[in-house]
Amino acid sequence: MITDSMITYFCPACWREIDRDAVRCPGCGYNTTAYSELPYEGKLILALNHPIHDNRLLAVQLLGNLRSNASLPHFKAMLELEDDFYLLREVLTALAKIGSPESREILSEATKHDSHLVREFAARLMSRRGQE
Repeated sequence: MITDSMITYFCPACWREIDRDAVRCPGCGYNTTAYSELPYEGKLILALNHPIHDNRLLAVQLLGNLRSNASLPHFKAMLELEDDFYLLREVLTALAKIGSPESREILSEATKHDSHLVREFAARLMSRRGQE
């Protein structure tokens, strides 16, 4: 049986370990009580910074499936800062799913990315878009 004393709690913004009853994260100051009020999309956006790689991938995929325009600035920043091709491939796929003018612009910019793999994948997604 799992008891409350066995559960570890983490800040949903910076993922630092916190006390169960913490109102504010001692690391980043995030108001942890506000987390429960966030819409699902907002919680997924916070998960884009999760320390576990697979959780980040899943958050990107779900935001793409939701066609989340709110995630676009985060996806753009990820394309500028991240170097993990698998994560960036999911970001590009999500951008293609979202399909808004802004997401298509970010996808187009990715065709000039430093990574050859990212450039090629972005170009392939752009050409598929043109064939539809």
